[in-house]
Amino acid sequence: MKVALITNYWKESQGGGIRVYLQNLVNELAASGADIRVIFREGHDPDEVGIPASQRLFAVRSLFALRDYGPDVVTVHGGWHCLFPAIAYKLLHGCIVVQTFHTEPEEALTDRFRLFYQTLLNRCDHVTFVSNRLRERTFEVWNLKFPRTEITYAGAPEIAMVTPERVAAFRERFGIEDRRPVLLALGLTALKYKAEGLKHLIRAVNLLKEKYPEIVLVATRKGVFSPEVEEFARAEGASGHVVFTGDIEDTAVPLSFCDIYTHITFGDGLPIALLEAMAMGKPIIATPVAGIPEAIRDGENGILVPPEPVEIAKMIDYLIENPDIARRLGENAKRTVDERFTWQKSAAKFLTLFSDGWRV
Repeated sequence: MKVALITNYWKESQGGGIRVYLQNLVNELAASGADIRVIFREGHDPDEVGIPASQRLFAVRSLFALRDYGPDVVTVHGGWHCLFPAIAYKLLHGCIVVQTFHTEPEEALTDRFRLFYQTLLNRCDHVTFVSNRLRERTFEVWNLKFPRTEITYAGAPEIAMVTPERVAAFRERFGIEDRRPVLLALGLTALKYKAEGLKHLIRAVNLLKEKYPEIVLVATRKGVFSPEVEEFARAEGASGHVVFTGDIEDTAVPLSFCDIYTHITFGDGLPIALLEAMAMGKPIIATPVAGIPEAIRDGENGILVPPEPVEIAKMIDYLIENPDIARRLGENAKRTVDERFTWQKSAAKFLTLFSDGWRV
């Protein structure tokens, strides 16, 4: 089976969780025997087809790239400019088209664009979402109707061994040294609803600094809202307790030594960062929004809190004061990932959808 994957984000791009999702999915599909060709707009990969252009030009050139490759299936992970060439190719040459939604919509569509997008979606063989809640939210905000829909959860990234030397180097580089407790938030600076959640987390840390003078929150990723959040931390008087690392090469390093993973956001799909923390057996505090409750069961494999600084601070304090409970939550989180969220399961779901009329 020849599979073309069209995406806005690929390797070495700012795609965050989408990029990680796709790289892992492609690796697993290839391991299952599929022939994969990636067509991408942002990123760098000399082995695939990069088209750094405007959305309209990307759509046109992607159609030519599809014609050159001749896929049996086109799996789409982006907006209209990724879906349009897939549908055009299907009408001209015939193929299976599967559209996947990753990101929660932030505002309604115009009537004209909704009609255009709906026309494209009507031609899809399947539409998938990375969480049930994302499917509901996309329908609510965009008022679109979808053909056959499925949920294609992400898997947790494979956890590489982290040496004490790498941990020590990371701590020294960012001035963390022996500070405890360490809270970690991965990738909450790229989208508005995540950045607002991070601000509430910073306020919670501020409430705890008197009781825990050495407490530190490590916030990764250099996103478009990084300057705004960093200024917020300074204005709140919390800059001495928040470390902004920018983009880091390996998130497993801070995950390996953090005491609590915190994912405070006002929206999301099902965050891969959350699954990675679960895979490493970390106690987790997260907001019950989007697809998060589909992975985290409150009090069983993590703690769900409303995005209120006082409540967040209370739960952080609770886990610090009760290490046995924190340990149990982390162990259960790891078990949940091992049983439900693997890339093998995700790839198998996609292959089932791809096989409408085709055989691997």
